[in-house]
This record gives sequence, C-alpha cells and structure tokens, in this order.
Amino acid sequence: MRDRDKPFVMYRRGPGNFTIVPRGVVGWSQFAVWMALLGALVVWFAEHTELNSRSADYYFGLALFGIGVFVWMVAGLWWMIVRAEVVDIVELMRDRQREQRKRRRRR
Repeated sequence: MRDRDKPFVMYRRGPGNFTIVPRGVVGWSQFAVWMALLGALVVWFAEHTELNSRSADYYFGLALFGIGVFVWMVAGLWWMIVRAEVVDIVELMRDRQREQRKRRRRR
C-alpha cells in the first residue's frame, strides 16, 4: 500500500510522542467503527452496573471493562500505526530550515 493510500497519518515528534489523524472517508469510517466498539463496551458496562451494583459480580464486570478498554486501546493503536503514513516532524522541520537557509543565501 502506497503512503498516499493509507487511511491514517501519524505525526511523530519523538519516541512515544505521536499523533494519529484519520485521512479521507476510509480513515474516518474505520475510526467510527472503532469508536462504536468502545460505545458497545460502555453500554454493556452501564447495564451490568445497573443490574449488579451491590453484588460481587460488579467487581468482576469492572475488571472485564478495564481489561476490555485496555485491549481496545492497544489494538486500536496497533491497527492505526500499521496503516498510517508516518511523518517525522523533527526531520520535516530540519528540511524546512535547510531550505529557508538556502533561500536566504540566494538573495
């Protein structure tokens, strides 16, 4: 898959410092499906809490919800990073500064 065809763009500023942005209809639709999965998990937990707020099953549901959110987050990041065009901001800024210096020298 060419970089221009990828549904996400990841702006990397350093190790562990990045922003992922959906691109186009495909990226936004994949993002919407991923958020709908979180919505389903939240609705399940809300219903579980209403039914079992005073029993020991509440804590079991809370643990499942916490694990589910963690898995949802890690899997979502993995999904988006694999399908993202990576833009290294540090390298981009360095290139722009070099071009500005060249333009100044030509004047």
